[in-house]
Amino acid sequence: MFKKILLACSLLAGHAQADEWLETINEAGGKILFLQVKCPDAEGKLVIATTPSGNTVNGCWYYFSDMVHVVWTDEPMRGKTSAFEPKTLVYRKQGYQEHGNEVVSPYKRQLGGS
Repeated sequence: MFKKILLACSLLAGHAQADEWLETINEAGGKILFLQVKCPDAEGKLVIATTPSGNTVNGCWYYFSDMVHVVWTDEPMRGKTSAFEPKTLVYRKQGYQEHGNEVVSPYKRQLGGS
């Protein structure tokens, strides 16, 4: 399990392509997109939370102690933090669709998945 997470994080750290990302569903019914673009406001990479109504909130994410951590930089979440287990994040790649837009990857569709 740890090997898969390490491999996934090295993949993300080693590539600065905007056409690959991780995502999960949020409580508002939208998505949280973990991008590979450097965060403009702080250390880490850019994360964007969306809602079905079109609102977005930005933040910065980083991997530490077997968790993906987010520090939100936009209102109304500014200064709040969130943490996610890597196995809950789905790897996506722009322009590739299979089984409802899930990418068949070495991570078997989810980081840490079996």
